Amino acid sequence: MVEHRIWSCFILAAMIINILVLFTGCEEDDGSGHTFKYNLSSNPQNLDPQLASDESSIIVIKNIMKGLVKKNSDGSISPDAAKDYNISDDGLVYTFELKDNIYWESAVNFEAKLTADDFVFAFQRIYDSNALFSPYIDDFMCIKNAGVVANGTLPKDALGVTATSDFTLQIELEYPCFDFIEKLTLTGAMPCNKAFFEFTKGRYGLSADTTASNGAFYLKEWNYDPYWDNNYMILRRNKSNLQSENTYPYSLNFFIKNGTDMNLTDFTEGDIDCAIVLSYDAKVFSKNRYDCYATKTYGLIFNTNSKYLASKKIREALSSSFVRIESQNTDYISGCGIIPSGISIMGRRYRELVSDESLNTYDKDKAFTSWEQELKFNNFVSIDGLKITVPESFGGVELISNITEQWQENLEFYCGIEVVSENEYNLKLSEGTFDIALVEINSADGTASGFFDYFMPGNSLISGNTGYAVAGVVSQISKAENLGKAIELYTEAEQTIIESSVFIPVCYGNEYLVYSEKTSDLICNPITRSIDFRDAKYFE
Repeated sequence: MVEHRIWSCFILAAMIINILVLFTGCEEDDGSGHTFKYNLSSNPQNLDPQLASDESSIIVIKNIMKGLVKKNSDGSISPDAAKDYNISDDGLVYTFELKDNIYWESAVNFEAKLTADDFVFAFQRIYDSNALFSPYIDDFMCIKNAGVVANGTLPKDALGVTATSDFTLQIELEYPCFDFIEKLTLTGAMPCNKAFFEFTKGRYGLSADTTASNGAFYLKEWNYDPYWDNNYMILRRNKSNLQSENTYPYSLNFFIKNGTDMNLTDFTEGDIDCAIVLSYDAKVFSKNRYDCYATKTYGLIFNTNSKYLASKKIREALSSSFVRIESQNTDYISGCGIIPSGISIMGRRYRELVSDESLNTYDKDKAFTSWEQELKFNNFVSIDGLKITVPESFGGVELISNITEQWQENLEFYCGIEVVSENEYNLKLSEGTFDIALVEINSADGTASGFFDYFMPGNSLISGNTGYAVAGVVSQISKAENLGKAIELYTEAEQTIIESSVFIPVCYGNEYLVYSEKTSDLICNPITRSIDFRDAKYFE
């Protein structure tokens, strides 16, 4: 009898151990509970979503705030704080039904439920003529009465954003905007709780105590001293919002660094879990996972004060007399367009919709004929002594060398190359003491249209009336009724720039998100370099 009881106890103990192992295994397999560590390239300037625009601020905001919709890893859009939404047949009215179990949280124990009024107040702040200028004014100018509210002609409550109930938000537009739903993923469209905002007395988003979160994490600590090298931010899981969406990491530790130089070193030493790096490193990348994004475009600009390069026909001949080759450096890929191949619009890769080849101007016979005619017309015996200025940070100099070799072969034109330090490069561009220069363009706001900002009127890259022509086309993009019409306008803007020969695209530049084999489900926006960690998993 005693032996039977002892044996029963053994069996019961074994069952308990198996159950514990089972549950422990499930937790490990789930990949949750990890504290992710990441480097910020600078101290965030401001965590006020309606004002923030710098890279470090945006990544923090993306992890502490939840907007109406979110962008997924494949570029598609899905509801976030909204549980559903619908768009009227004429494309002018967007109605969002919000989840009723999302809460605000902060380091000072502020708690409130997220409501539609929080979004109304946020949009009104963008167009408050008495407040600080918001960088998101132009992005949402399609909202009804946005322009007249911004200039103070109408009061803030005339803006076409209204709460029809506690959890129903309606946004009315002046005109259909094909990518309005995608624009709602910008930080400017994040909500703002009026009571907490007024509590901060003008310091909203400037410290942990004056920052509220309705997202996956809240800001617990923010320590920064410009004379100290141990600067960091600690984000903790917002437990109140686990009912609306599971958040896998327990915490995020952001280390505030000066620049990106230490990212790869810190990653290889295990100090951080992932890093965005600017150059491919075969030794590190072969042992880890990485995602590659073509996020910038490199091209040649001309000093049109030069007696040679003021001629559009000369520039056209230079543009159409070389074939782009693939670089031996994996950081660069050949390209003929203004918008690089890593950019998506409404979940579609732009370069899949508009091929590079459609923008290729190569025609060496036509180029040579035009070159010879222009030399003769201007009484130029030859063109000599010109150089291409290249910053030493550019690792694809062989691409430029190949271009000058083709110019020499196809046009009988010799052009030198000078690789200079960053300081000298910037000085030459600012003073205009260059002949031809290689420049990098990117998108400051993370949109495809942002690449055209370099070619607007008044920009030093532009000569003649090209800037006004580009601006005219770009102004129509935001009013495009559908993606097809928008793509036509994007293509027209690219062609306008390329045909003017003020900028000759050479290649696209890659950036990389590198992370360990144990990490998965990071959602990265390669343009803004922001990472959404809410679904991130780490498997021991």
